[in-house]
Amino acid sequence: MLLKKEGLPEFDLLIDWPAHYYEIEDIVKRKKYLKKAIDQNLDHAHDCYRMKLLNKRFFSKSKKKSSDSFMLAWIMIKASAAASNSFSIPKQIQELENNLRDLCLYGFTPENEAEQQVLEEEWSNFGRCHLISCSKSRNYCSTVFNMVSLQDDVIARKIAAEINLVTLTYPSKFGLEAYLAPLRRIMILTFCQMIENGKSYWDI
Repeated sequence: MLLKKEGLPEFDLLIDWPAHYYEIEDIVKRKKYLKKAIDQNLDHAHDCYRMKLLNKRFFSKSKKKSSDSFMLAWIMIKASAAASNSFSIPKQIQELENNLRDLCLYGFTPENEAEQQVLEEEWSNFGRCHLISCSKSRNYCSTVFNMVSLQDDVIARKIAAEINLVTLTYPSKFGLEAYLAPLRRIMILTFCQMIENGKSYWDI
Protein backbone atom coordinates (compact mmCIF):
# COMPACT_ATOMS: atom_id res chain seq x y z
CA MET A 1 0.00 0.00 0.00
CA LEU A 2 1.63 3.22 -1.17
CA LEU A 3 -0.49 5.67 0.82
CA LYS A 4 -0.52 5.77 4.58
CA LYS A 5 -3.64 4.27 6.08
CA GLU A 6 -6.01 6.77 7.66
CA GLY A 7 -9.24 6.17 9.52
CA LEU A 8 -12.40 7.95 8.39
CA PRO A 9 -13.95 9.84 11.31
CA GLU A 10 -17.68 10.18 11.79
CA PHE A 11 -18.71 13.82 11.96
CA ASP A 12 -21.37 16.45 11.51
CA LEU A 13 -20.08 18.52 8.60
CA LEU A 14 -20.68 21.89 10.29
CA ILE A 15 -19.34 20.90 13.70
CA ASP A 16 -15.83 22.15 14.35
CA TRP A 17 -15.96 23.98 11.01
CA PRO A 18 -13.90 24.05 8.81
CA ALA A 19 -11.99 20.99 10.05
CA HIS A 20 -13.87 18.65 7.72
CA TYR A 21 -14.37 21.00 4.78
CA TYR A 22 -12.15 19.10 2.38
CA GLU A 23 -13.57 15.75 3.43
CA ILE A 24 -16.71 16.71 1.49
CA GLU A 25 -15.68 15.08 -1.79
CA ASP A 26 -18.83 15.98 -3.73
CA ILE A 27 -18.02 19.49 -4.98
CA VAL A 28 -21.65 20.59 -5.28
CA LYS A 29 -22.25 19.39 -1.72
CA ARG A 30 -19.07 21.13 -0.56
CA LYS A 31 -20.33 24.41 -2.02
CA LYS A 32 -23.72 23.88 -0.36
CA TYR A 33 -22.14 23.43 3.08
CA LEU A 34 -19.75 26.31 2.57
CA LYS A 35 -22.73 28.55 1.83
CA LYS A 36 -24.37 27.32 5.04
CA ALA A 37 -21.20 28.11 6.97
CA ILE A 38 -21.13 31.61 5.49
CA ASP A 39 -24.80 32.14 6.35
CA GLN A 40 -24.12 31.01 9.91
CA ASN A 41 -20.95 33.14 10.12
CA LEU A 42 -18.91 30.15 11.30
CA ASP A 43 -15.56 31.34 9.94
CA HIS A 44 -16.17 34.69 8.32
CA ALA A 45 -12.48 35.62 8.04
CA HIS A 46 -11.85 32.70 5.70
CA ASP A 47 -15.11 31.34 4.26
CA CYS A 48 -15.77 34.10 1.74
CA TYR A 49 -12.32 33.55 0.27
CA ARG A 50 -12.90 29.80 0.31
CA MET A 51 -15.97 30.43 -1.82
CA LYS A 52 -13.94 32.58 -4.22
CA LEU A 53 -11.37 29.80 -4.63
CA LEU A 54 -14.02 27.09 -4.88
CA ASN A 55 -15.72 28.95 -7.71
CA LYS A 56 -12.43 29.64 -9.49
CA ARG A 57 -11.25 26.05 -9.17
CA PHE A 58 -14.49 24.19 -9.93
CA PHE A 59 -17.23 26.54 -11.13
CA SER A 60 -15.70 28.90 -13.67
CA LYS A 61 -18.30 30.60 -15.86
CA SER A 62 -16.52 29.22 -18.92
CA LYS A 63 -17.16 25.63 -17.79
CA LYS A 64 -20.33 23.74 -18.71
CA LYS A 65 -19.91 21.53 -15.65
CA SER A 66 -17.73 21.43 -12.57
CA SER A 67 -14.19 20.17 -13.13
CA ASP A 68 -10.93 20.71 -11.29
CA SER A 69 -9.06 23.52 -13.07
CA PHE A 70 -6.05 22.95 -10.77
CA MET A 71 -5.79 19.34 -11.94
CA LEU A 72 -6.24 20.32 -15.58
CA ALA A 73 -3.53 22.98 -15.34
CA TRP A 74 -1.14 20.49 -13.73
CA ILE A 75 -1.79 17.95 -16.48
CA MET A 76 -1.31 20.60 -19.16
CA ILE A 77 2.06 21.69 -17.73
CA LYS A 78 3.17 18.06 -17.63
CA ALA A 79 2.03 17.55 -21.23
CA SER A 80 3.76 20.75 -22.37
CA ALA A 81 7.00 19.58 -20.78
CA ALA A 82 6.78 16.29 -22.69
CA ALA A 83 6.12 18.09 -25.98
CA SER A 84 8.33 21.13 -25.38
CA ASN A 85 10.28 20.70 -28.62
CA SER A 86 7.10 20.81 -30.67
CA PHE A 87 6.21 24.44 -29.92
CA SER A 88 7.92 27.81 -30.06
CA ILE A 89 9.31 29.26 -26.85
CA PRO A 90 6.85 32.22 -26.82
CA LYS A 91 3.93 29.80 -27.15
CA GLN A 92 5.30 27.59 -24.38
CA ILE A 93 5.68 30.60 -22.09
CA GLN A 94 2.16 31.83 -22.87
CA GLU A 95 0.63 28.43 -22.17
CA LEU A 96 2.63 28.04 -18.96
CA GLU A 97 1.54 31.48 -17.73
CA ASN A 98 -2.10 30.61 -18.49
CA ASN A 99 -1.77 27.41 -16.48
CA LEU A 100 -0.13 29.29 -13.63
CA ARG A 101 -3.12 31.64 -13.59
CA ASP A 102 -5.44 28.64 -13.30
CA LEU A 103 -3.37 27.42 -10.35
CA CYS A 104 -3.60 30.87 -8.69
CA LEU A 105 0.17 31.27 -9.00
CA TYR A 106 0.27 34.13 -11.51
CA GLY A 107 -1.77 37.33 -11.43
CA PHE A 108 -3.61 36.14 -8.32
CA THR A 109 -2.27 37.57 -5.07
CA PRO A 110 -3.97 37.06 -1.69
CA GLU A 111 -4.51 40.36 0.10
CA ASN A 112 -3.62 39.19 3.62
CA GLU A 113 -2.36 36.26 5.68
CA ALA A 114 -5.85 34.82 6.12
CA GLU A 115 -6.35 34.59 2.36
CA GLN A 116 -2.86 33.14 1.90
CA GLN A 117 -3.68 30.44 4.45
CA VAL A 118 -6.87 29.50 2.62
CA LEU A 119 -5.05 29.38 -0.73
CA GLU A 120 -2.39 27.09 0.70
CA GLU A 121 -5.13 24.83 2.09
CA GLU A 122 -6.66 24.68 -1.40
CA TRP A 123 -3.28 23.74 -2.91
CA SER A 124 -2.82 21.11 -0.22
CA ASN A 125 -6.23 19.63 -1.05
CA PHE A 126 -5.25 19.54 -4.71
CA GLY A 127 -2.00 17.80 -3.76
CA ARG A 128 -3.91 15.15 -1.82
CA CYS A 129 -6.35 14.65 -4.69
CA HIS A 130 -3.48 14.29 -7.14
CA LEU A 131 -1.63 11.74 -5.01
CA ILE A 132 -4.79 9.69 -4.48
CA SER A 133 -5.50 9.82 -8.21
CA CYS A 134 -1.99 8.61 -9.04
CA SER A 135 -2.05 5.82 -6.47
CA LYS A 136 -5.38 4.51 -7.77
CA SER A 137 -4.55 4.78 -11.48
CA ARG A 138 -3.78 1.47 -13.14
CA ASN A 139 -1.92 3.28 -15.91
CA TYR A 140 0.20 5.18 -13.41
CA CYS A 141 0.97 2.19 -11.18
CA SER A 142 1.76 -0.45 -13.79
CA THR A 143 3.82 -1.05 -16.91
CA VAL A 144 3.91 -3.40 -19.90
CA PHE A 145 0.36 -2.76 -21.10
CA ASN A 146 -0.92 -2.52 -17.49
CA MET A 147 0.00 -6.16 -16.88
CA VAL A 148 2.86 -5.65 -14.41
CA SER A 149 2.26 -3.66 -11.23
CA LEU A 150 5.01 -1.34 -10.10
CA GLN A 151 6.48 -1.54 -6.61
CA ASP A 152 5.39 1.18 -4.18
CA ASP A 153 8.84 2.78 -4.06
CA VAL A 154 8.93 2.97 -7.87
CA ILE A 155 5.52 4.67 -7.93
CA ALA A 156 6.62 7.10 -5.22
CA ARG A 157 9.73 8.03 -7.19
CA LYS A 158 7.62 8.46 -10.31
CA ILE A 159 5.32 10.89 -8.49
CA ALA A 160 8.29 12.77 -7.02
CA ALA A 161 9.84 13.06 -10.49
CA GLU A 162 6.56 14.46 -11.82
CA ILE A 163 6.42 17.06 -9.05
CA ASN A 164 9.98 18.08 -9.91
CA LEU A 165 9.16 18.28 -13.62
CA VAL A 166 6.04 20.41 -13.20
CA THR A 167 7.17 22.70 -10.38
CA LEU A 168 10.86 23.12 -11.12
CA THR A 169 12.50 21.56 -14.19
CA TYR A 170 10.09 22.72 -16.90
CA PRO A 171 9.29 26.25 -15.59
CA SER A 172 13.01 26.88 -14.95
CA LYS A 173 13.55 26.72 -18.73
CA PHE A 174 11.74 30.07 -18.93
CA GLY A 175 12.82 31.59 -15.62
CA LEU A 176 9.35 31.04 -14.13
CA GLU A 177 10.25 28.53 -11.41
CA ALA A 178 9.84 31.15 -8.66
CA TYR A 179 6.12 31.35 -9.41
CA LEU A 180 5.84 27.60 -8.80
CA ALA A 181 7.83 27.67 -5.55
CA PRO A 182 4.81 28.08 -3.19
CA LEU A 183 2.96 25.17 -4.82
CA ARG A 184 6.14 23.08 -4.94
CA ARG A 185 6.57 23.48 -1.19
CA ILE A 186 2.97 22.41 -0.57
CA MET A 187 3.20 19.43 -2.96
CA ILE A 188 6.37 18.12 -1.33
CA LEU A 189 4.94 18.59 2.16
CA THR A 190 1.74 16.77 1.16
CA PHE A 191 3.78 14.00 -0.45
CA CYS A 192 5.77 13.52 2.76
CA GLN A 193 2.60 13.43 4.83
CA MET A 194 0.75 10.91 2.65
CA ILE A 195 3.43 8.59 1.27
CA GLU A 196 5.06 5.95 3.44
CA ASN A 197 8.63 7.07 4.18
CA GLY A 198 7.84 10.13 2.05
CA LYS A 199 10.77 12.22 3.27
CA SER A 200 13.25 9.61 2.02
CA TYR A 201 12.42 10.57 -1.57
CA TRP A 202 13.49 14.18 -1.10
CA ASP A 203 16.74 15.84 -0.12
CA ILE A 204 15.17 17.62 2.86
